[in-house]
Amino acid sequence: MAYASFFIISALFFFQVWINLGIFPVVWPDEVLFFSPALSFVTNGHLQTDVLNGLIPGMESKTLWMPPLYLLFSGLSLSIFPDTLTTVRIANVVIVYTTAVGFYWLLRRESLSEFASQIALASILWEPLLFRFGTAARMEGLTAFFFIASLLFATNKDKSKQWYVFLAGVTLSLSFLSHPIGASFGLVTLFLVWRNFGLKSLPWFFVGGILPILCWLYYIHPNWDWFEIQFGAQLTRKRNLLETFTLIDKVKVFSFGFGFPKFRLVIILTELTALTLISYQLFKQSRKLDQKWILFWIWILSILISLYTSSEGWYVFHILFPLAFGMALLCDSKTFSSKLTFVGILLSLFALLYTNHIHWYKTDSKQILESHFQHLEMSLANSKSVYLQALPDPYFTLRKNRPDLNILEFIPGELDIPSEAYIQTIKSRDSFVFYDDQLINHVIKDYLKKSSWEREEWEIPVPNNHWLHYKTIVYTKK
Repeated sequence: MAYASFFIISALFFFQVWINLGIFPVVWPDEVLFFSPALSFVTNGHLQTDVLNGLIPGMESKTLWMPPLYLLFSGLSLSIFPDTLTTVRIANVVIVYTTAVGFYWLLRRESLSEFASQIALASILWEPLLFRFGTAARMEGLTAFFFIASLLFATNKDKSKQWYVFLAGVTLSLSFLSHPIGASFGLVTLFLVWRNFGLKSLPWFFVGGILPILCWLYYIHPNWDWFEIQFGAQLTRKRNLLETFTLIDKVKVFSFGFGFPKFRLVIILTELTALTLISYQLFKQSRKLDQKWILFWIWILSILISLYTSSEGWYVFHILFPLAFGMALLCDSKTFSSKLTFVGILLSLFALLYTNHIHWYKTDSKQILESHFQHLEMSLANSKSVYLQALPDPYFTLRKNRPDLNILEFIPGELDIPSEAYIQTIKSRDSFVFYDDQLINHVIKDYLKKSSWEREEWEIPVPNNHWLHYKTIVYTKK
């Protein structure tokens, strides 16, 4: 029975991927920004972000605004398979699924029942947020993969071999080198290393963690000035978001990707309340908590603090794992609150069905997207150079159908980069594509006001809750 249910959980995940991957998640500019250096690495051996050439200093030579591991991983997949977005997304799907299975093994090691562990697995693989953020060509899946790997090394049953501790440090560091949010997971792995291998093992853990970072620093050091500009601009943007977003804004960002987000928030709050009460009762009975309960609370609190300080919707992906862990703990608690696990699973399942109904039964999303891109291509028929800040991003379609077109991606308005660094590049563009007037870089907005442009605007004809519900604004020179 266990194998059959495992197969059903997995089969539904891969079916959902199969019917959506070419269209959903919607192509985001982030995917283009990570695809460009990965493809550059395959073709010429350098991590160059060609789509930011002339916009951010050093991008035409070296990508330093993000740790390089995900770019290298994507480059590896592109070196074996066709250089398309689908290739990188499929690689992400494999990584996400492998991570979920590794998480399942972790729960079994922590003495959670087979049934509870599979409930947790389904909580991850059936949640629409996973398909919105986890299967996109970004590094969330790889970051979680190395983090879960570090937990598996830190919980290995052979406590006599210190190299497991060393590998826990290496894989945690690789999580950070996939995305800096991996640093926020450090306390989780550190707790397990201390609990399972003792204080004497910690030097091995730290040595393992430092070595990959030293390799990154070696890669950076000849161009520290570029790193300060590229990576520093990202840190400034994060700080501005933290200062600007209210608590309500942060809750909206947190809930955005979930299926039926208001109901999901209620379930999450109920789950955390129930787990708090159970933890209190267990501690009251024995004056201590088992390792799995402490692990859960360190994990969930680390993620919540990280999400509060980052205010990025992509990172909410990482909370799926501790929330699923909590569902498994509830399931094994044998209390009335264990029924919440089934409510959560059913909500995810209904959300998947509803999403498919909106996207494939009520509308033909593939035909709508193709029609939208054809409209955009017609608008850019006489263009030779375009600046994109569009959702869905037409980069891959234009790259395929218009190889003569010089394409650059957007600079977020929040990035603290002097306009002198990119204004001449902006002036070289004969067309601009946006999806929101309010998000246009202020320097570009002023430039558009001072010149003569043809402006065209339309909305993609879909229902309000459709993932393609975006506006398109095109400026072309008269």
